[in-house]
Amino acid sequence: MNKDHLNHPSFQRSWVEVDLTAIKNNLRSFGELMGSTTKVMPAVKADAYGHGAIAISRAALDVGCERLAVATVLEGEELRVAGINADIQILGSSLPDEIPVALHYDMTLGIHEIPAIKFINEEAKKQQKKAKVHLKVDTGMGRLGILPENILFAARNVDAASNLELEGLYMHLADASDESYSQSQLQRFRKAAEVLADVGIEVPLKHASSSTGAILFPDSRFDLIRPGAGVYGYHSPTWIGEFMPLEPALSWHSVVVQVKDYPPGLSLGYNRTFTTRRPTRIAVIPIGYGDGYLRSFSNHTDVLINGRRAPVVGMISMDYSMADVTGMDNISTGTDVTLIGRDGDEIITVEELADKGGTIPYIITTCLGRRPGRCYTITE
Repeated sequence: MNKDHLNHPSFQRSWVEVDLTAIKNNLRSFGELMGSTTKVMPAVKADAYGHGAIAISRAALDVGCERLAVATVLEGEELRVAGINADIQILGSSLPDEIPVALHYDMTLGIHEIPAIKFINEEAKKQQKKAKVHLKVDTGMGRLGILPENILFAARNVDAASNLELEGLYMHLADASDESYSQSQLQRFRKAAEVLADVGIEVPLKHASSSTGAILFPDSRFDLIRPGAGVYGYHSPTWIGEFMPLEPALSWHSVVVQVKDYPPGLSLGYNRTFTTRRPTRIAVIPIGYGDGYLRSFSNHTDVLINGRRAPVVGMISMDYSMADVTGMDNISTGTDVTLIGRDGDEIITVEELADKGGTIPYIITTCLGRRPGRCYTITE
């Protein structure tokens, strides 16, 4: 039996559409903003923020990106197995058991603590490789990283390691919307780089900023930027859109699986959080928090059906949600539903869902599970 048809969106309970042209346009916009001296290294961690790491990585390479940033060795391995040959930067920590895999696939490792230097060098010797590493400086994020006062000692250890090459120095802005704190972090970072340069340790690549920092602070751009949310076309915080318009790339769709009419006074769903006050028509939608439609959306957000907003009512369960479609015509089993995206003149954005769900845009797309099928469009 030919099962190719099962990959078509119409055979999915819900499906995500990703516009690769929007991804490419956003990357081009960052490239134009950076000019010729700063390269764009898109963050494709967390399955490219739910958009699909392999497809997004290929799109990034199509528009001239030469490096990709991931959080873990496993994420980098996925790209290598898929045939992605670009430089892959591991931004996060790598466990000892992961180091051999990272070096086998020629990934660039981030170093967050001095003891890791010896371990990585020993593994590189075993594999007869020269491993590229970047030192992470904790300038005020207070998470991973080496404190500035210890960075010279760390760099000298790398310099003395026979099978390591110190390619990069990087940091993480804690709150890019806070200019004062960000500038204090950048000052510490520049000072750390100067300390190394003063003793003849040259570091080819320095990077500090993701999307917001790169847009707001030209002095944070250095040799590389690491845009994440901006690549996917949403702004966090939303006012960043005033400085750099970006194209949303993702939409999410489902279908109605049942339509039912209820009398007044009937409670619906788990925990009975919604009770009908009038004769009410309900459309049941086969998506829930098991698909990434957050439980916090319950009774707070809308879906789009036939170009109109329909409020989500009742508690969102693992597999199903309900929408009030009272007074709306031409709705039956199989009618399309838009959870994120445009239908007619109405649009539901990732930012809107984040606001109504009491969270941030990153979480909306990274929480998209395996159930929604992914399909990709190109409009250029």
